[in-house]
Amino acid sequence: MNLLRISSIVFLFSSSILLSQAALSYKNSSYTYVKSNLEFLASDELEGRETTSRGAKLASLFISEELEKYGVLPYGDSGTYFQNFDMIVSSFAPESNFAIYNGEKDSNNFLNGAEINYSARSLPSKEYSNKKYEIIFAGYGIFSEDDNYDSYENIDVQGKVVLVINGTPKVNDEEILSEEIVQKYNRSTSAKAELASSKGAVGLVVLPDSNIIKYWQFISRMSTSKSFKLEEEIEKTEIKSIPIVLLNEKSANELLLNEESTFDTLKELTDPKPEPFELTSKIKFNFDLLIENKVARNIIGLIKGNNEKLSDEYLTIGAHYDHVGMNNGQVYNGADDNGSGTVTVLEIARKIALEKQNDRPILFIFHTGEEKGLKGAKYLTNNSNFIDSAIVHINIDMVGRESEDSIYCIGASKISKELGHLVEEVNSTSSKFVLDYKFDDPDDPQRLYYRSDHIHYANKGIPIAFFYDYMQKDYHKSSDTTEKINYMKIVKMVEFIENLLIKISNMDHKLSVEKQSL
Repeated sequence: MNLLRISSIVFLFSSSILLSQAALSYKNSSYTYVKSNLEFLASDELEGRETTSRGAKLASLFISEELEKYGVLPYGDSGTYFQNFDMIVSSFAPESNFAIYNGEKDSNNFLNGAEINYSARSLPSKEYSNKKYEIIFAGYGIFSEDDNYDSYENIDVQGKVVLVINGTPKVNDEEILSEEIVQKYNRSTSAKAELASSKGAVGLVVLPDSNIIKYWQFISRMSTSKSFKLEEEIEKTEIKSIPIVLLNEKSANELLLNEESTFDTLKELTDPKPEPFELTSKIKFNFDLLIENKVARNIIGLIKGNNEKLSDEYLTIGAHYDHVGMNNGQVYNGADDNGSGTVTVLEIARKIALEKQNDRPILFIFHTGEEKGLKGAKYLTNNSNFIDSAIVHINIDMVGRESEDSIYCIGASKISKELGHLVEEVNSTSSKFVLDYKFDDPDDPQRLYYRSDHIHYANKGIPIAFFYDYMQKDYHKSSDTTEKINYMKIVKMVEFIENLLIKISNMDHKLSVEKQSL
């Protein structure tokens, strides 16, 4: 082997080592950024980043300062990174309770959040509070003309409270009503309350089934937490609903003590259409509402594109930076949910700003209020002039847990099949995740496609892709902390999504769209 060839081999080998070291250094750099950013965002000092809270404001300031440091331009209100908007924050007063009067004896009062829970999904009108009412059992509290099923047949509930069994009637554990009706009345108690109200009822009380008992702690937390609504939502749905109260086994037994049917009897019920009966007991809703007007904020940063001709075609990528705050003195840090998504988007912004390879402009959006019903994304998509020019939205919501080598991909082909193909193509040449499309099943009982911020973009006809790790063990618990995060998985997500954005940004056409809206 001649000397020149040996020298060439040595040079190529040395170059290969240097390139590998550079790539490793680049990944180590991302690892350092995502780890330090997440350790701050998920620290106790930020108190769980609940929307409109002090912790959320600190998080927004930190994110905006990082964007500025990276050279990402502000794209919020008045030259800032912030899109501020008002929210109506309401909750039941801590002393709110539910009173049961058995015969002539004094009432037995059950405190909200303990053995009864007021539904905070739609807050009731104060006109129903502090009044004693008669109560009538109305089976499952369901009406379906197509199924010839009516729980209210031949009964008058005008001015009374309706007691119902949770869920839908079954025979031998099989549903007997149409799928549409089952979904409507199983999804929440609101549909039963609306029906009861239309019949003249002044309240709804729900007996516990296995689902209510299983999720009682979660239901209690929701009942004692704050409810967040946009001002535009309040205008459309004023607080005028009837009260909805969910019972646990203790309060259910107390209510049905010495009645025609006891709670134990109704638990073993096999009749799919039980007979109604009036209770001898009476009840009283004792509640007060605390209502405040607070300011929430989304955060928006811009990296301009290299091609001026494409300056009105925006790519958008987002993550929600809020979490659920504190409960009983414990901080719910939200390291994975969604600190992991937030730092992923931050790191992608840093790298793209550094490399300047994008032809189209890219907006980096950090939504608030996701945990309160996707409020920040709803406000942004209804009140931002760039939405009509957005050609794609990538949503990163929980990507730091579970297997390092796999991620759930949701909705990438629902509006644009081309986007779905690009996701596969880019992944195969970058991070090589195993992409799991389980939640694209139209029969997905969890309906995850509809449960994160991207849905408001999809409803505008914008192609979306949602990436999610499906971490369940510490979901909405104080145990969702940074020491459980797989930072290398986040680094792989950064590489994958950065490459996907650059690919879409530099195409010679906009993504094809087969379905304009959902």
